[in-house]
Amino acid sequence: MERASVIGGTMVSLMVKLSSIAGPRYSLMAGARSDVIFLGAELESMHAFLEKLSGVDGPDPQVRCWMKEVRELAYDVEDCIDEFMHRVDVVHGAVTSNHGFSSLRGLVSHATRLVAVAWMHHRLAGELKGLKARAIEVSERRSRYKLGDDIGMLGGSAMATDPRVSVLYADTPDLVGIDRPASEMVNWLTDDVCTLKVLSIIGFGGLGKTTLAMEVYRRVGGQYSCKAFATVSQKLDMKKLLKDLLSQIAQNEDGYFIIIDDVWSKSAWEKVRCALPENNHCSRLLTTTRIDSVAKSCCSHPDDLIYRIEPLKASDSRNLFFKRIFGYEDVCPPQLKEVSDQILKKCCGSPLAIISIASLLASKPVMLKEQWEKVLISIGSALEKNSDLEGMKQILSLSYYDLPYYLKTCLLYLSLYPEDFKIERDSLIQQWIAEGFIGEERGQSVEDVAESYFNELINRSMVQPMDINCDGKAHACRVHDMMLELIISKAIEENFVTLLGGHPVAAKPQGITRRLSIQCDKEITKTKGGMNLLHARSLSLYVQACQLPPLSDFRVLRVLNLEGCLGLCDNHLKDISILFHLKYLSLCRTWISKLPPEIGDLHSLETLDIRDTNIEELPGTIIRIVQLKYILSGGHTWGKIKLPDGIGSMASLRVISGFNICCSSTNAVQELGTLKGLRELTINWTDFSSGDMKRQEAMMNTLGKLGTSNLQSFAICSRNFGSLEFLDSWSPPPNHLQRFRLSAYYFLPRVPRWMASLCNLIHLNINIEKLPNEDIQILQDLPSLLHLDLWLKSPQKEDKIVIHGVGFPYLQELIFSCEGTSLIFEPAALPKLERLQMAVHVKEAKSYGYQFGIEHLRSLKKIYIQLLCAGASALDIEDAEDAIHTIVKFHPGHPRIDIQKCGMDMHLEERNKRQHPEEKNVQNMNASKEDMNHANKKRKEYQSSSAQ
Repeated sequence: MERASVIGGTMVSLMVKLSSIAGPRYSLMAGARSDVIFLGAELESMHAFLEKLSGVDGPDPQVRCWMKEVRELAYDVEDCIDEFMHRVDVVHGAVTSNHGFSSLRGLVSHATRLVAVAWMHHRLAGELKGLKARAIEVSERRSRYKLGDDIGMLGGSAMATDPRVSVLYADTPDLVGIDRPASEMVNWLTDDVCTLKVLSIIGFGGLGKTTLAMEVYRRVGGQYSCKAFATVSQKLDMKKLLKDLLSQIAQNEDGYFIIIDDVWSKSAWEKVRCALPENNHCSRLLTTTRIDSVAKSCCSHPDDLIYRIEPLKASDSRNLFFKRIFGYEDVCPPQLKEVSDQILKKCCGSPLAIISIASLLASKPVMLKEQWEKVLISIGSALEKNSDLEGMKQILSLSYYDLPYYLKTCLLYLSLYPEDFKIERDSLIQQWIAEGFIGEERGQSVEDVAESYFNELINRSMVQPMDINCDGKAHACRVHDMMLELIISKAIEENFVTLLGGHPVAAKPQGITRRLSIQCDKEITKTKGGMNLLHARSLSLYVQACQLPPLSDFRVLRVLNLEGCLGLCDNHLKDISILFHLKYLSLCRTWISKLPPEIGDLHSLETLDIRDTNIEELPGTIIRIVQLKYILSGGHTWGKIKLPDGIGSMASLRVISGFNICCSSTNAVQELGTLKGLRELTINWTDFSSGDMKRQEAMMNTLGKLGTSNLQSFAICSRNFGSLEFLDSWSPPPNHLQRFRLSAYYFLPRVPRWMASLCNLIHLNINIEKLPNEDIQILQDLPSLLHLDLWLKSPQKEDKIVIHGVGFPYLQELIFSCEGTSLIFEPAALPKLERLQMAVHVKEAKSYGYQFGIEHLRSLKKIYIQLLCAGASALDIEDAEDAIHTIVKFHPGHPRIDIQKCGMDMHLEERNKRQHPEEKNVQNMNASKEDMNHANKKRKEYQSSSAQ
């Protein structure tokens, strides 16, 4: 059983546990063992049937009730097995620690344990009989009522009309916000290229892909006598599609213009594409899709174009909203202005959402503020019930029901997060794993599988990517507000989650609480007190710590997410040892200062996130958590927290961050080298005294050992200036290291020679004192390098560095800083570079006429330039700006540019903050907007635009 299910993701881990408990380790009684085997077979059969039902839109009430029974049964079976396995393991551990039975006390203790084990087996046998009886009853009920005998009949009423039909007949004056993108597409489609070209519009459901495609069709279609518009939809009917196309196409020798709307799979596109001939008559194809991989499949030729549709701007959203309600743009009664802004915020620039909600409001006989506020509060429930919103619900549901079974669970888990929350990728996938949603697949770890699920949700436009790195990976995501409403409604319907605050249906928990997310402080204490939390698997708290239920109320908790919880103190964790199933614990961005020694009892814990806390030391018991994979620290105490002695026994560790080597013992530093599974290591080094040679030697020995194992990422951070000459003697194997970073205060004398062999290095952040030509050669010959952040401490003698038209074959992002040196690019240099950030010293650049060679960077999309104005006249500064703008104006790629003027000190301050994220996070958290300097603000805007 490789896939998770919508019954809460329990099936992956449950089938493994049922197999394990039936094995020799637990020595079940014969009757109990046969019941376990029966339950395993029965649940697997039910799971297979549920998987068939998963793609049905709106099964009838009887089927929904039966599905709920199966979900609750699976939950209860897993809880029963978990508790038994834990208690037996505790007894086995006690027996192992016993040194013998020579004394009367030892014999009594041994006899007591035997009685306890016998009682546990007897109790399990009784519980299994009850669960078996429930399973038989659930199975018989399905047979008795013939539930699902004809799955094709379960989908409820068919869609009367496609919600996109109105687009085909929309008046051009009614369209808002599409003139610019439509003009860009028309210009691209109507060039003189004779060969067939394909343009694919991609975007989230409801963003107006079909509307935009039809507007382009109106503008371009008149140039073609052979033209057609057809919709594929989820289930391709090839005969119907071809019939539809042929009914519109005139038979002649000319080129054609065809729009294929709503393509859902690569296989569907390949079938459609085979039916369309190649020619040299300027034929054009335009497709729309909400799936990234499908768009790439459509646009496989270098001359093809993928166009990512953007949400409407705020002004266009208001115009569309008010025009639909009042008949005029930007007209709104003063008393409705605030609530209308809040409604539009929820719509997030989605034309479909805006039109749907505006239609609902326009149907009200009187425009009362109270009515609008009720709509705002109940958008989620209205989405399910109101016919005016039916079209929007259908569009969003198409994406949900098209998801594979295992992805639905991962998507529903996002209902635990508040609206507009930035969800970190690594944190999310670690929670998925802790919940048991992810199973290993051939040749892939659970982490790899979970990351592929995250990427697939982005690929399908179910979530919006954030912080996209040069390697194309999104390090975070957010959920469109309207999609979040749909996810929440599905999650609550299936008792997947209980929400307190943050949603109109939140404070109405029903049945047993399986996952609890507390998102609002107001009026939830009474509701919280009446809940049964014994079976809750996940607890997320986004409010004051005073709303945290006692940990003793939980028994099977896997995930405890207290990130950003205000007022959290040491006393809140006093009962943490009771959470023996806990796998994920986040205390990130809280003011907790001490972990209790009892944390060592959490033998299942895999992730411990204490970033941006006041914790300075881990308890010695931490080394007992042999399953721990991730220890994430750093932030407030990033210069103080030390490695625990005995860390070498924690063989499961994969990621360690934020520990200060200079505060740690030499033995602890040496023990790091024994962690063969370690993939990422970020350390702090704050002491450069002569007496620190032992730690340098220990660190070099550790790096030497880690380099021969699985270390993929290594970073050193500090606030103190110093030299790391000892790194010159490091010799990491060429096939492992992918990321290497030094903080802004460390300088190497030169580029290390061993770096030339790093054939898989993709991300390099390095600070060096000088950069001779042979060192430039080392960098430009790195075959896999995508991101280079280079800080040169000393100006070059020639005041410039010339990048020749060879080397850096795949570099996509370049960040360069040096007070008195500028970069010059020759023709054919950096053929793949998309983002450039560099500092330009105006006084020095004037000497060579502000000629940087930016026009030679053919793939450039975004430029951020800091003009260092120290010693330059106002006229020189103006000339430098004009020269750069002129270059960009005539650049064939028309890249976006941001020029910011600053002095030397501001440049260095910005550089330091950018290169030292631990310090930056703390400062950004405490600083007010007024205190943030202009340079830092501009840098953030640039990085944000780069990520998009």
